[in-house]
Amino acid sequence: MGGKKKQAGARGVHFAQDRSRETLRRILDAAMEVFEEKGYDGAKVAEIISRAGIGHGTFWLYFHNKEDLLRCLLQKMVDEFEDFEWYREGDASIISMRTVEEIEAVIRGVMDIFARYATIHPLIVRAAMDSEEFWEALEGLNQPFVCIVEKKLREHMDRGLCSDLDAEIAARIIVSLLEYANLQWQKGKREAERDALIHNLSVIIHRTLNQNA
Repeated sequence: MGGKKKQAGARGVHFAQDRSRETLRRILDAAMEVFEEKGYDGAKVAEIISRAGIGHGTFWLYFHNKEDLLRCLLQKMVDEFEDFEWYREGDASIISMRTVEEIEAVIRGVMDIFARYATIHPLIVRAAMDSEEFWEALEGLNQPFVCIVEKKLREHMDRGLCSDLDAEIAARIIVSLLEYANLQWQKGKREAERDALIHNLSVIIHRTLNQNA
């Protein structure tokens, strides 16, 4: 009997966890919709609650305000980037940037995630202009990219290439180009334009890495 009660209790816990995850998903999906339609400043918590089909009390169990929502959505985006081992581990040896095609594959994977968060990424960039907390969060998002590019630059410098560059400064410039290219694509959202952005940025990175070859 004790075993059956314990098993039933475990099922109850799993059910509660599933409901909690579903509620969180509904809130975040609703927030994405409202942010896309109204922007961050124009979005009202009451409308997000209404779209999610939950009570006000339920919302406050998960979040204190809109900033909390944006933090959570940013973390979801970071979680997806961390599925890339090279991003998670900061290990430059995991990826190759020997050819334009290899660089394109890396950038395309990154921009696929940005595309899924096309509503959220510009909001985070704007929030970073006014908030030290969001500035640090944006830096935290970009820093693994900077580290990887910097390590690749140093690898090439050891081979006598791109020797007149400062690896850290050049890495930050390249990552800034990636971020700007992504924001530029988000504004138009034309697939052909994205392909052109990816290709041209890949060529720039490849030529930078192989300067003096």
